[in-house]
Amino acid sequence: MAYTNNDIKEKALTLLGSSLRPGGEEVLGAVCEAAAMEIKAKLRDNVSPDDLGELFVTAAGMLAIAMYMEFSDGAESGIKSFSAGNLSASISSSEGIKASAASLRETAEKLLSAYLKDSGFCFMGVDG
Repeated sequence: MAYTNNDIKEKALTLLGSSLRPGGEEVLGAVCEAAAMEIKAKLRDNVSPDDLGELFVTAAGMLAIAMYMEFSDGAESGIKSFSAGNLSASISSSEGIKASAASLRETAEKLLSAYLKDSGFCFMGVDG
């Protein structure tokens, strides 16, 4: 399945389940490519977005929402609450927005954890 940035935007809008402020869809659409590129850079060398299909689109949509929230920062974002899978959040402050965005980023990475490069931690054997 070849994805498009529009697929990611539609998934993000579905996960949000609410309408955005005027102009918000354009902003969300603008961060979709950045979200896809961020995830692609973290994928193992032998894994492509097309291999992951809908899983990639969902994770990129969640990351796009997080980026949108960080970019819009606050009441102007128009997002008061959202659900993404088992995660649901109600936002009432700037700190709440930061925490929700961080949680979305973490959840997106967990979805793809089996396909991502190691993040610097590994076990090493010692001769002896």
